[in-house]
This record gives sequence, structure tokens and C-alpha cells, in this order.
Amino acid sequence: MEWQALEYAAWAAVAVVKFVVTPSLMMATGHPWWVAWAVTAAGAAGGVWVVWHSGKRLFSWFEEKLGSREGRGKRTFTPGRRRIVWLKNNFGLHGLLAVSGLISVPIATTLAAKYFRHHPWVMQLLMLAFALWALALAALSWLVKNAPLS
Repeated sequence: MEWQALEYAAWAAVAVVKFVVTPSLMMATGHPWWVAWAVTAAGAAGGVWVVWHSGKRLFSWFEEKLGSREGRGKRTFTPGRRRIVWLKNNFGLHGLLAVSGLISVPIATTLAAKYFRHHPWVMQLLMLAFALWALALAALSWLVKNAPLS
């Protein structure tokens, strides 16, 4: 039983970094779809919680090491930053929740914390979005695994 708990903890940690592929990998290794869903959703929820609550410390550490934003000069507006701002302005929190499963847990959580921290229940909504994404990915993996070959 101890080994199985460690295995699930490892899968949950993988879900934080490689969320999209975790349900498929778990099912390929013989886990049922509901275990793949539960472990992936729990791993993502834990990742959201850790990134959300450590983000403030991380940003203050960066500011301490690099200096204040004012002291570093004007920020360069790169194409990547331009794309992020465009997505935020056009789709808002709902758009971020909709694509959260396609981007990693740390990136989605960091963007939510940076741009939507003032909205109520954002962290919980992000956890719910990842749980729904995990359900969809586990169901899709189950369908692919059990599809007839003929």
C-alpha cells in the first residue's frame, strides 16, 4: 500500500508539470480512467495551491534580486507578452480557464494570480477547470484505448 501511495504522489507531481499527457500515460500503464482523473485533478489542485501561495514570495524574491521595477527601466514589450495581454483583454478569466488544460499548471496559475487575483474564488475556479480538463482528457484516453480497431 505504501508503494501505491508513493506512485500516486509521483503521478500527481507529473500532472503539475505535464498535465495534458498524465491521464493518457496513467491509462497506458494500466490504471483505470477514474484513478487517472482523480490523481491528475488532485495533482493539478495541489500545484495550483502551491504556485498561488508561493507566487507572492517568488515575485518579491525576484524584485529583491533584480531590483524594483522602476529601477530596472521600461519593460520590453515582446511578442510573447503582447500575446498574453491580447488574450487577457479579449477573453479574460473565462478564456484562461478554458485553455488552462492546454498550458501548464504553473503558467495558468501564475497568469491567474497576476491578472485576476482580485476576482473572488479564482484559485478555486482554476482548480475546478483543471478537474474538468482532467475528466475530459481521461475520457478521451479511455475512448482511444477502448476503440475497436476494425
